Formats: sequence, structure tokens, C-alpha cells
Amino acid sequence: MSITIRECRKILNEIAPESLQESWDNCGMQIDMGRESVERILVCLEITKDVVNEAIEENADLIITHHPLLFHGVKQIDKNTVIGSYLIDLIFTGISVYSSHTAFDTADGGNNDDLANRLALLDIVQMKQEAGREERAMGRMGYLPHPMSLSSFANVLDQVLEYGGSFRISGDADKIISKVGLCTGAAGEFIEDAALCGCDVYITGDVKHHEAQMAKEMNLCLIDAGHFGTEHLFRKNMAAQLREKLNDRVVIIESKIDLNPYDFMI
Repeated sequence: MSITIRECRKILNEIAPESLQESWDNCGMQIDMGRESVERILVCLEITKDVVNEAIEENADLIITHHPLLFHGVKQIDKNTVIGSYLIDLIFTGISVYSSHTAFDTADGGNNDDLANRLALLDIVQMKQEAGREERAMGRMGYLPHPMSLSSFANVLDQVLEYGGSFRISGDADKIISKVGLCTGAAGEFIEDAALCGCDVYITGDVKHHEAQMAKEMNLCLIDAGHFGTEHLFRKNMAAQLREKLNDRVVIIESKIDLNPYDFMI
């Protein structure tokens, strides 16, 4: 069984339209090997050497990533560089690459909806600060079914994320949390929006020092659950949506490579 690459891209755009991506982003085909059909798809968070080797071992025709392989213009492909070695190995073995980054963050059912639903939030809406703003927002906000303390909520989040990482938390551990704002990945720039929207806590990753200070000044509790910690579930989510739409017409493989760049904490 197989599908054409054109049909595959059409389905990926049904899941997360490329038009939803941020202006600075690079969603869509990263490497197009010109294949007429696709039989085996590997889904992963991002490309690394181990993921390339996994794709080769799995005989994948296409890799679907969250983080784009190519973010900036490429002036030279050099086997001695990290990205150059990925590109050469993938092209040499005939593997195409498609990335769904901020398009999937913003899309219905994407990363942020997935986390909001995993937290069982009620009345989930896009996190917008400006009244009447028409463009879609990546972030989501909603209400806990039962308010709880910040420390208890952090424990719930730890279980929901299915990741034994560490959180950086700002706020009174006993503060009662009801309204939750979130944006997976590195989205400290939305801290002010979360506070102005009346959220009690905001969840994201890779928060900068001054962003954390802003949250504290605005009396907004903050949980930095890490970039990897908030986004690694992309693999499960995208794979599940592809299986539902493709109906066993292709083999969907979830990458088994641990892509957390940090090895230990002290």
C-alpha cells in the first residue's frame, strides 16, 4: 500500500495548513526526492544523526519532523558540518523530509490543543490579548475542572507530559490555580498576553531571565517545562492523526530515538 507524495502533502496540510506558519518559519518540504509514492513514514521531533540512521534502517521514504531541518538559507553543503552531513546522507539514501513546525503549534489538534486536552482544561480557547484580533494564536488557555495549588498542578503537569525532566517554577507553591495558559516550545514572549488574559499560571519552555522577571512582576505563576519537555509528544500526536487519515495505507513509524539534548542534571 502507498500514497502519492502529493496526496501525503495534502493530508499534512489538512492536519496543519502550511499557511498557519509564522513568517520567520520554514514549514513544508525540506527535501523532496521526487518520489511518486510513499510507503513508510518516520515521525520525529527533529533530525539528528541517530534519526537519519533510524530512517535508513526502517526503510523510510519520508521523515516528518516538528523542528525544520532547514531554518536558514544554505550556501554550501559540506559533509564535515552537522547539517551538511544530514542532507548528504538523506539525499544519498533517497529519503524526503517534511516539517510541520509553528503550523502544527497553531493548528486545531496540534501541540497546544494536545497539551490543553491532556490537562483536561475546560473552555479551551486561543490565547489572545488584544480584543478583536483576527489572526490565529499559537497559545491556548482554559480552566481546570478543579482548582488546585501550584505545587499540585506542577505534579499533574509532570505526569501529563510523560517526561521525567525538571521544571523551573516561579510563584507561590500554595497559590490556587484555576485558569491555565500555555504554549509549547520556547514562547516566553507570550507571558504578558497570559497575564493580561487573567491566567493564573503560564506553561512554556526555554524562558529567559527577563521574561521570568516580567511574570513575577505581573503576579503570574510560571512553569518552564523545557523545550523538549513540552514538545516531544509531537511524535505521538502527529503519528496518531496520520494513522486516522491514512487508514493503514502506509506504515507510520514513531521514532524511538531520545532527542533530549541534556544528559543529566545536578
